[in-house]
Amino acid sequence: MTGQSVHAFEIFEDVAADAGIYTWDIVRNLVFADSAIAELFGLDPAATVRGLPLETYLRRVHPDDQPQLARKISEVLVADIAQQDTYRVQGRDGRYRLVAAFGRAFRDHSGSPVLYSGIIVPAAEREDGQEGQRSH
Repeated sequence: MTGQSVHAFEIFEDVAADAGIYTWDIVRNLVFADSAIAELFGLDPAATVRGLPLETYLRRVHPDDQPQLARKISEVLVADIAQQDTYRVQGRDGRYRLVAAFGRAFRDHSGSPVLYSGIIVPAAEREDGQEGQRSH
């Protein structure tokens, strides 16, 4: 591997270690998530693995970001597009952290959305101290 390839892999490895995976069963309104998601959202890992209502996660999103996120989720469900978004979530310590979310809905044979899966990763903060999106 070249030096540049090794560096890119190290960056990917750092991001992947903090990335959380989730699946929302839309019909039952249960979000199943791994321990990385539980950590980001300040939730109990045992509960996230068993599934929690979407509203439990949305309450952990910064109040200023909730309307935008709700619109984005609705848009993904209606327009059948992929989600790429950033927003702030509250951890156990009460502090908000910027995350980047990537996901999409999956439909049944009739075309109704039934599952919504994706990943959420901590987003990098810009050098000037302002929160920003991670480029990729």
